[in-house]
Amino acid sequence: MTKKIFAVLDIETVTDARLAFDIAWILYDSKGNELERRNYLVSEIMETPFADILIQRDGFMKDKARFYMEHSISAKFLDEISSELNNAACVYHAQLVVCAYNAKFDYSVLNDNMQAYYGCDFFGDGVEVVDIMTMALATICNTNKYVRWCQLNNMVTAKGNIKTNAETVYAYLTRDSDFVEAHHALQDCEIEAEILFKARKYRKKHHKQFAMPVFHCAEWKQVQARR
Repeated sequence: MTKKIFAVLDIETVTDARLAFDIAWILYDSKGNELERRNYLVSEIMETPFADILIQRDGFMKDKARFYMEHSISAKFLDEISSELNNAACVYHAQLVVCAYNAKFDYSVLNDNMQAYYGCDFFGDGVEVVDIMTMALATICNTNKYVRWCQLNNMVTAKGNIKTNAETVYAYLTRDSDFVEAHHALQDCEIEAEILFKARKYRKKHHKQFAMPVFHCAEWKQVQARR
C-alpha cells in the first residue's frame, strides 16, 4: 500500500477577485501526526502597488494586512509556493493528498492563478485532492445529533437549512457555539484538520468529488432531510 501524507490547505483571496494572497498548509502523516506547516503571502499580489490599492479600498483587507504585519508572515512567488507543496511527496517519499474544505474553490483558484502568471497548473499531476466538506457531510453532519445541536444553537440559515460550513462543524466538534473562524489561512487549516481526521475515523471512503454548489450535493441533501 502506498504511504500517504495529507496536506490540509487553505487560501484567502481578494474579496472581489479570484486572487489568492494568503496560502497555508499543514502536513500530516496518516495517523494525524503533524509533520510541518507552511504559510506564505503571495508576492505577485502583496509585493506590488496593487496590494496598497486593495488595502486602502477594502476594510476587510486592512484588518488582514495588520495581522500579517504583526505576525511577520513571509512572501514568496506563487511558482515557488507550488514547488514547495508538490515537492513534499519527494521529501517524504509518499503520495501527496491535498485536503481542503470546499476543495473546488481552493483547487480552481490556485490553478487559475498559476495559469495566469506562469501558464501551468499549481498542483502536480500526481497529487490527489480530497474535499473535507464532502467527507464531513457524509459523516459528522449526517447524524441526528449534529442536526439537533445546530437547531438548538441557531446554526441554521435564513431558509431554515442546517449550516455545514467549517466554522459550524468545528463549533459542533468543540461544543463551542461562540466559535468564529479566523479567516487567516494557517489558522483555518488547523480547524479543517480537526474536521478531516474526525471524519476519517468513520472509516468511510475518501470523497474525491467536490461539493459545489453545496445544495446540489447528495450528502448535503441527506443532512437537510434530518431536520
